Amino acid sequence: MARNTTSAGAREQARKLQQEQERKQKRQSLLLRIGVVGIAVIAVVAIALVVLTRDGNGGNYTEGPAPAAATDEGGFVLTSGTELAEGADLGTIDAEDTPSGDGPASAQPREEGQRPHLTIFTDAHCVHCANFEGAYEEILRGLLDEELITLEYRSVSYLQSRSNYSARAANAFACMADASPENYKGYLSNVTANYQGQEINNESLAAIAQDSYGVDIESCINDATYRAFVAYVSNTAWEQGVSGTPTIYVDDSQYEPNTFFEALMTEVSEYAEEAGIESDFVQQAEEQLDAEDIGQSEAEAPEDAGSTDDGEDE
Repeated sequence: MARNTTSAGAREQARKLQQEQERKQKRQSLLLRIGVVGIAVIAVVAIALVVLTRDGNGGNYTEGPAPAAATDEGGFVLTSGTELAEGADLGTIDAEDTPSGDGPASAQPREEGQRPHLTIFTDAHCVHCANFEGAYEEILRGLLDEELITLEYRSVSYLQSRSNYSARAANAFACMADASPENYKGYLSNVTANYQGQEINNESLAAIAQDSYGVDIESCINDATYRAFVAYVSNTAWEQGVSGTPTIYVDDSQYEPNTFFEALMTEVSEYAEEAGIESDFVQQAEEQLDAEDIGQSEAEAPEDAGSTDDGEDE
């Protein structure tokens, strides 16, 4: 009897051991399946990130080419409505290696006989910038064509969105500056002035360039050729204390969007007298436009706005 009891106990123990082993095998199988699924998910995410980076969607843009006409700080200087001044030919830039100094280098006192210099920091995603361009584009173009001012645009990507519109539009402007300098101002002003809260996709940015100006910049837009340059301009502006758009300098002094025009026209009148220029346009401009209450868009620090984009391009 004792032997039978012992045998029964051994069988019971063996059965329990077998059950425990089966449970362990089931757990291992489950963990293995979870692990495989997890690896698959990670692989899909990794592939997606590679694709996004390659096709310009939400990529990390820290190094790349700069347009030849850009200044050391990433501005484009207009000497007339259709002419850009010679640039610094920066070559390949690092978006995080920004120039040092307080304020933009272009913000200098005007010397006698020198045209007043207007510097505008602008963001295509900024409704106040749209209002500004709509109000002043014609007058500023006239002052340029009369050779009464020089005008520098700095296109930044401060205001973020899911489609990275600020950065995409600034890239498109740089594409135009490089491909067709004579159409740079027209294209920038057109795209900016017509923004009323509806972001423009890449296809439409390219179509505007083609249909309105006869310039093909589609591949430059889709390849995000100058997105690292846009990051460089944005980071430089932020380091120089520019925290909103539009930010406006007349020579070495900063003004609000609704106060700059009087200061500019004072400088223009003084320059015209110094240079012996008689222009009916100065008086017409002063009579045509009273100060506009345009305002300014404030921005957070572009810690990711410049070099890394979190959203998806369109």
